[in-house]
Amino acid sequence: MRLWNPFKKKSSEVKEIPALDPDEIKDPSDHDSFIQRGWAYHARGEQEKAESDFRRAISFSPESVDAKYGMGLVMKSQGKTQEAIEYFEKTMDLILQGKLEHHSQSEMMRRLTLAHINELTTGDWNLEDQIWSQS
Repeated sequence: MRLWNPFKKKSSEVKEIPALDPDEIKDPSDHDSFIQRGWAYHARGEQEKAESDFRRAISFSPESVDAKYGMGLVMKSQGKTQEAIEYFEKTMDLILQGKLEHHSQSEMMRRLTLAHINELTTGDWNLEDQIWSQS
């Protein structure tokens, strides 16, 4: 019988998934396309372009958790603390209204959103009670 060794070095043949190139989405025309390109711009550090795309996504779907959360991250990365908090609070409201279908996704996004609000207001993610009380 062969046992699994968690310390064994993984194969170097693991394929890396390339990041989406925002330039591949030339003319987005719907919420999902703007979200996808917005995340790609955010990952590249092109916050102004990401902000523009997330705003367009919000114009298509004002109750988009992804777009509001993305705007919170963009505002945070631009040093716009108050605006970031406002977007994270809007995200939290949508989550609490049940705008996400899956419980696990909703719980994960709730914790991440709360963590960003905590970090922006207190300097600490401060999630110990949230995480350990669930165990």
